[in-house]
Amino acid sequence: MPEAATLHTEYEALKERASETLKQGNLPAALEEFDLALGLARRLGERDLEDVAFCNRSAVAIRMQLDDDSVPLLRQMLLRTSDPQVAYLSAYSLAGAYDNRKDYRKVLFYARIACRYAIELGEADQQASALNWIGNALVALNDFEGGLEEYRKADLLIQDEESERRSLILANLGYCLLLTDAMSDGFRTVIRGLRMARRERARVAESVAHLCLSFAHLLVGRPWYAVRHGAEALELAEGHRDERTMKLALLLLGEAYKQGDKVPAALECFELLQRTYYPGMSQVPEMLLDVDVCRVINLRG
Repeated sequence: MPEAATLHTEYEALKERASETLKQGNLPAALEEFDLALGLARRLGERDLEDVAFCNRSAVAIRMQLDDDSVPLLRQMLLRTSDPQVAYLSAYSLAGAYDNRKDYRKVLFYARIACRYAIELGEADQQASALNWIGNALVALNDFEGGLEEYRKADLLIQDEESERRSLILANLGYCLLLTDAMSDGFRTVIRGLRMARRERARVAESVAHLCLSFAHLLVGRPWYAVRHGAEALELAEGHRDERTMKLALLLLGEAYKQGDKVPAALECFELLQRTYYPGMSQVPEMLLDVDVCRVINLRG
C-alpha cells in the first residue's frame, strides 16, 4: 500500500478513536490523540484535511480552556477556506472559544455561521449542534423563549438519533423548559437526556443532565434529590476536568445543603468554591449563604 494511503488509514482510525475518547469525557487523552491526528494530516500535506484536523484539535483544547492561540488561526481559516466542512468546523470552534470568554454575542455570530454551512452540507447532526450553541447563547443572554425555540429545532432535526449530541440537547431543552415554568415537561426531558447519556456512556452530557436535575429539584423544594444529582455532576465533571460544571455543581450543592438546613455542609461547599475560583474574595461564602442561588444562577451564563 502506498505511504499516502497508509497515512490516510492511520489518520481516520486515530480520529475515530479520539472522538470516542472525547465522548467518554477523557479530554486530555482526546487532545493528545487529536494532536497525533493533526501530525499525520500535516505529513500528508493536504490543506483541507489539515484544516479539519486542526479544528478537531482546537475544539477539545477550547473545551479545556487551554488554547486561546487557536482563535486567530480559526478566524483566518474561516475567511480563506472554500470547503464548507472546514468553514463549519472553524465557526463551530470559534463559538466555543467565545463561550469560554462569555462573549455570547460572538457565540451567536459564529454559531449562526456554522448553522448556515451545516445546511449547505445537508448535515442534520451538524445543524443540530450549531442550533444547540445558538440556544445556549440565547439562554445565557436571558432570552429563554428564544433558546427554547432553538433547542426544539435542534431536537426535531435528530429526533430519531440515539447519541451524545441528542442527550445534551435534551438536557438543555429540559433546562429551558424549567426556566419557562414548564416544570413537568422540563423534568421529563432532562431525565430522557440523562438516560440517553448513560446508554451512550457520554460522560460530559451525563454531568450536564445531573446538573440540570439538581437545579430542578431545588426549584421544587427537594434539596436531598438536589444533593444527589449535584454530587453526581461534580464527580463526573472532576473526571473530565470540566471547570464550569464543577463550579456550578458546588454552587448547587451549597444551596441544596442550605435548603436542607445543613448550614455547615453548605458553608463547606461555598468555601471550597471560593478557594478554588474566587481566591481573593473571602466574603463569597457568607454572601452565598444569604442569597437564593437559584434566582441568581444561570447554568448557561
